[in-house]
Amino acid sequence: MKMSAVLKQIIKRRSTQLAMRRMQNAVSDLWTDVSREVRHGRELQAYCQGKTGISLNMGCGELVRSGWINVDLQSRSGVFYLNAINQLPIKSGTVARIHAEHFLEHLDYEDALKFLCECYRVLDSSGTMRVVVPDAEKYMRAYADNDAKFFDQFKELGGTSEPLPTNCAICNQMFHMGGHHRFAWDFETLQYAGRSVGFTEVKKSYHNDKEVQECIDGQDWWRPLESLYANLKR
Repeated sequence: MKMSAVLKQIIKRRSTQLAMRRMQNAVSDLWTDVSREVRHGRELQAYCQGKTGISLNMGCGELVRSGWINVDLQSRSGVFYLNAINQLPIKSGTVARIHAEHFLEHLDYEDALKFLCECYRVLDSSGTMRVVVPDAEKYMRAYADNDAKFFDQFKELGGTSEPLPTNCAICNQMFHMGGHHRFAWDFETLQYAGRSVGFTEVKKSYHNDKEVQECIDGQDWWRPLESLYANLKR
């Protein structure tokens, strides 16, 4: 059956509207980022100047920690601005430890590799990095096993206005989170990425790992249930 001319026009109009909306959002994001860079772009660099043994809490969100340099896309009291797709404005070999919790999934894979490479660069010779991300393997295994107990906990994942109706809908929410999530990680992929940028060890970990010096894991109930924890060594 041939597509009618009217239907073709509707599809064309809707695709054009979607493309325009995406372009408008991209321009808005760029303008916001440029404005923040002008206001706050050099503050982190100035604060870290001359320091060693730095503890970096990257993409901290609400997990602002005392004794750490907290960094996020939103500058506020106790938090420095940085767009992490750019180079870290920190001297090589001056950072002792990095914590990045529920942040890496917000980057495209190539940008995530660049970020990990920058983290490797700024860490000192015995530096460590802790990465926490939503665990794609947990979701995929739960889906394959039709694990109702797992999915019942996440029907309102991401603060949805209404409960997510199916297991697949919950998986999609984790993978995309309304466009905020860009890449889903499992341990195999994280290990490959970490080693590819130079980390000598990428080891699976767990919530509140006692072996991690100055562990600052988030304590929300859902974090250990859905998250992948990993420790990376330079």
